[in-house]
Amino acid sequence: MTAMARSDTGWRGGWRATVPLFLWLGLILVLAWLVFHYFILTFAVAGSVALLLGPAQDGLSRRVRGSRNIAAAILVLLVTLIILVPVLSYGTLITRQAVAFFDWLRPQLEPAAIERFWQVTLPSRFPLLAAWIRQAGGGKAMPATSTILPRVAAEANYYLQVVLAGLATAVFDVTIFLMMLFFLLRDGDEIRDVFRGVSPLTRGQETEAMHHLSRTVKGVLQSMMIVPLAQGAVAWVGFWLLGVPSPTLWSAMVVFASLIPLVGSPLAWVPAAIYLAVAVSPTRGVLMFLYGTFVICMVDNVIKPIILKGAAQIHTMLGFLSILGGLYAFGPKGLIVGPVVLSLVLSAYRIYRYDVLRWRDERPPDELTA
Repeated sequence: MTAMARSDTGWRGGWRATVPLFLWLGLILVLAWLVFHYFILTFAVAGSVALLLGPAQDGLSRRVRGSRNIAAAILVLLVTLIILVPVLSYGTLITRQAVAFFDWLRPQLEPAAIERFWQVTLPSRFPLLAAWIRQAGGGKAMPATSTILPRVAAEANYYLQVVLAGLATAVFDVTIFLMMLFFLLRDGDEIRDVFRGVSPLTRGQETEAMHHLSRTVKGVLQSMMIVPLAQGAVAWVGFWLLGVPSPTLWSAMVVFASLIPLVGSPLAWVPAAIYLAVAVSPTRGVLMFLYGTFVICMVDNVIKPIILKGAAQIHTMLGFLSILGGLYAFGPKGLIVGPVVLSLVLSAYRIYRYDVLRWRDERPPDELTA
């Protein structure tokens, strides 16, 4: 009875100490989530890149007399240049094209020119579109210029605000990413030891997971360099065949546009299709649109999964779905986060299969490699 009473008393005392502790820890986790969840995806991307650059960080540290600060700063500077050079180059091209476009557009915005286009040119060159606009307007005549210009100005102002807000968000995200990358490179060993202290994985499991993750990130970054070049080459063929002026310049714009997640290459070839439809012939514009949709864009969906399969031994379908799902779920960061999540899932599967279930194929090695 005495032992049972002591056990009951000990359990009650433990309960009184444990429940408040878990409640306190839960509150801390909730507060930590509210503060840091905005940066989880950026941290995942920075951690993936830092994992890939880890050997370079170690080698560079030895060359600068063991200074991890200098080594990390040099690598972050190189990453910054890799990000800024395409962005600035594409921005320069876009600026030049925008200046030329507005020089051409300025006389077209005169009220007389707009009225002539709206009342004469559009119905004669695109009768189906003009009929659809009349039908949408309740069978009335083509709307007057005075009613069109305010709508166009309002829409342009709205999209300009959206673009400026997106640019500000992108600059902020890139700044946070570079800051995280610096500290992850500099203090990578200490951070790894902190997580290793609470990790349920053995050293071998951790090494295997990190190795597979590193190969996956390497494949993703390789695809982000190879795919734009391939899309630019394929786009050049289409531009040349369909008579787009300066096909080399337009294909270069496709290369830089392909580096922009979510939007990608259509940012370059859709204006080319519109130009052909308006300035040359509607048939060529439609052909350019079909070529861009089913040829240029398909390069991305074909090459990226193939590179992931070769780099990290990921099935082509899973690689494709991880990239697409990452984009849908996380936006531009999903290009890296999606394959990283897939890599972690496959590592967890292997750990469960081989270390938990203790499954081993008993066939001879010759049969397994045949």
